[in-house]
Amino acid sequence: MIYTLPVADVLLKETLLEDDFNSNYEGWEMIADEDEKSFIKDSYYWMENKSNSRWMFYHKKMPIAKGENFIINAEIELLGSKGYGQYGLVWGFSKPHEVLNRFTVSADANRFSVLKFDKDHFRTYHRFSGKFEKPDQSNKKQFFSIMRLDDYFYFFLGEFDRPVYTCHQSHLSMDGLRFGFYIEPGILIRCNKITVKRLITNQSFDGRLWMPVDDNLQPLGSELIRGN
Repeated sequence: MIYTLPVADVLLKETLLEDDFNSNYEGWEMIADEDEKSFIKDSYYWMENKSNSRWMFYHKKMPIAKGENFIINAEIELLGSKGYGQYGLVWGFSKPHEVLNRFTVSADANRFSVLKFDKDHFRTYHRFSGKFEKPDQSNKKQFFSIMRLDDYFYFFLGEFDRPVYTCHQSHLSMDGLRFGFYIEPGILIRCNKITVKRLITNQSFDGRLWMPVDDNLQPLGSELIRGN
């Protein structure tokens, strides 16, 4: 089911980054050592965490300005794990990455987590975990979408499903504009496309439910809350 909520009047979705990994034009990290590996091959960005205890991430700067609305979409394929651990996306941090936000799923179960955490895991500032339903045909591929729309974050694990979690942006404040991929020990993943869009909204929209409909019979100021 798709929920149509009058949460914002989105005037434009502008694609700022659309990387299909045919090359490393976007400057993703290329690493090859005893603890981790990341490279581009066959139009995929491959990432492997070979360590026993350290989480790894592969990141770059988001092409947006601070405070702008955005949506990040990626489909990540799980190729290997030790039967545990999590993988997914990170965002909202600077290069020193003292504090990060993450949206991840478990390698061994249909569970997800949304966290704001200290890089050494000494402190967790916000945490939510839950279950989700994964279509049988999705196999090892998992769709992720993070949307910031005015005062709220929306998290999706299905392109046309309702969000699995919604929270006020103050719980996941952005300390920087970097984003990327996150993997825990023993996990091998790859991604064939990641996109970032800027959402431009009508700042005069007040969110009232009585607003008239548009030509498509949608309430003016409505946004289809889905991950695409």
